[in-house]
Amino acid sequence: MAFTKNDKPNVVIIGGSYVGNKAVDEITPKVYKTHNVILIEKNSHFRHLFAFPRIPVVPGFEHKAFIPYTKPDSTDASAFFASVNAVTPSTTEAEEGYTPVPSDSIHIVHEAATSILPDKVILGNGKDSIPYEFLVLATGTGRPGPDGLIGQDKKTGIEISKSLQENVNRAKNIVVVGGGAYGIQLATDLKTYEPTQLKHVTVVHSRPHLLNRFHEGLHEITLKRCKELGIDVVLGKRVVIPEGGFPLNTTDEEFDIELVGGGSIHGDFVMLCTGAVPLSEPLKTLAPSAIDKYGFIRVKPTLQIDAPGITNVFALGDVADTGAHKAARPAVVQASVVSRNIEKILQIRTSGAAEKLDEYKADAAGIHLSLGLNASLKFRNPTDENPNPWISWDQPGSQKLDSGCAKVWTMRAPWAGKDSYHL
Repeated sequence: MAFTKNDKPNVVIIGGSYVGNKAVDEITPKVYKTHNVILIEKNSHFRHLFAFPRIPVVPGFEHKAFIPYTKPDSTDASAFFASVNAVTPSTTEAEEGYTPVPSDSIHIVHEAATSILPDKVILGNGKDSIPYEFLVLATGTGRPGPDGLIGQDKKTGIEISKSLQENVNRAKNIVVVGGGAYGIQLATDLKTYEPTQLKHVTVVHSRPHLLNRFHEGLHEITLKRCKELGIDVVLGKRVVIPEGGFPLNTTDEEFDIELVGGGSIHGDFVMLCTGAVPLSEPLKTLAPSAIDKYGFIRVKPTLQIDAPGITNVFALGDVADTGAHKAARPAVVQASVVSRNIEKILQIRTSGAAEKLDEYKADAAGIHLSLGLNASLKFRNPTDENPNPWISWDQPGSQKLDSGCAKVWTMRAPWAGKDSYHL
């Protein structure tokens, strides 16, 4: 597989999560006349990750969080990226009569990217490849080791989800390891969803503050909420993860969960909400020096990777060391910077003008945090202009059980009806 269509060169994006999809949305209207846009995505379905903490708690919910990139038995991704034609055309195009982006300008290849060479991306078995003129890495973070590079179909995701739900249903004393956003939503969902709210829940977090990437004000809000719901919180303690992982809850018997430095807590089911690592492995074959000791990709302010002589490879989102908080909101801004810079490089090639590329500047970290089925807030860290954090609680009743799934289905799979969540 050496994908080039109509003899046009390719702009390749690796990773079809929020930021990768936004990169496709932003880049395609700028380059479709001269380039193909190809998204390499290892999974069969888009994963609405904001909804994932709710999957183990609410049976049947799992289908909503996996959204198809294409219609059944189709390879046409134009509906999923329909928003590219909502981009405001330039004045010149408007005067000439704006032409929508053709549906065959975007292609999805459902494969894992295993390595990157100066002119192509190697796929799957190491034999197939896709050439590129520009490459955008939006691989994000995931499970450590080779499993993090292996894709899944929706069927497998549903099977894993149902297994988690069965274990949660049997458990009486659940231990959530990790007090970041994922662990906190999971714990508070457990204590506000009626069928699970009588279970005992403990959150164990290795840092002295919950959600420690944010101002301590968010820790205080979250800790208060946990106390209101009867969630025990253990701070400043690391859990010893046994070789082979924790046992599944098949006997209803409690066991000791050891803590680093001594001591233990009891539980009958452990849910790990830690351990995601940057999925930068494919870049090692092209630019190992651009990967830091933690696995994040070093980038310049222009979001080009920080490697000598390489100007056509960009990285953004969670996998990139941009100085920004790892979240969808800053990554959306980064996608705009990358798209403008690809456009500018192409213009420089045509005109020869030494146009300055755009630079990304990180702003204060923020989050839209769910604290159960009936409470959520928006929080922004202090800035130079405002020394206090910005806090805005959502209106009572505005927190919906579907965690925004319906909105994503409407935006990305507008062809699907209300009964199509199983697709």
